[in-house]
Amino acid sequence: MGLVLLVAQRVRSSLALLIFGLMLGYTTTALVTILLHFSQVDQTLAYLSWTFGSFAGVTWQQIPVLLPIIALGLGLSYLACKPLNLLLLGEEQALSLGLTIKLMRLYLIVSSSLLAGTVTAFCGPIAFLGVAVPHLGRALFRTLDHRVLVPASILLGALLALVADGVAQLPGNQVVLPLNAVTALIGAPVLIWLMLKRNAVR
Repeated sequence: MGLVLLVAQRVRSSLALLIFGLMLGYTTTALVTILLHFSQVDQTLAYLSWTFGSFAGVTWQQIPVLLPIIALGLGLSYLACKPLNLLLLGEEQALSLGLTIKLMRLYLIVSSSLLAGTVTAFCGPIAFLGVAVPHLGRALFRTLDHRVLVPASILLGALLALVADGVAQLPGNQVVLPLNAVTALIGAPVLIWLMLKRNAVR
């Protein structure tokens, strides 16, 4: 993320920055693939298990490390509610009201990276929740006010994560479904419904 921010200072085209991000992702994937090729079987299986996403790997000993970082990230997110509401007016209007756009973008990227990186490190990559939950909150509460949407997204995200984890464990104690598969099954229909609803309204 730091490398992308550095390149963003030099590249003005959003398309070029998007392509750079994709190429960086491909490069990272290639390096991980090479590492897996030279890894032991148990290491490869542990990595694959991590990519499925799971809350089961978080122990009580890890909570004192995980909880303060998550609390900090959530606090930073809530403090951004007022600037985010200003951005709804447009960048020019936000600038005229005293908002520093570049600094705000950096602030948002740091806070979101802190949250996403910490959760991913402990629980693996949990797909779809980050995409589906904010749109679901906006549809349920029918507001664009981030003072409502940010807490709503936090609570809805936690609720859906618990529901998905419960569904993943339904087959029984011996078999637990990959959490990413369950969240995708929950998140994808939500996004499809929201897109269809938005197009129907238009």
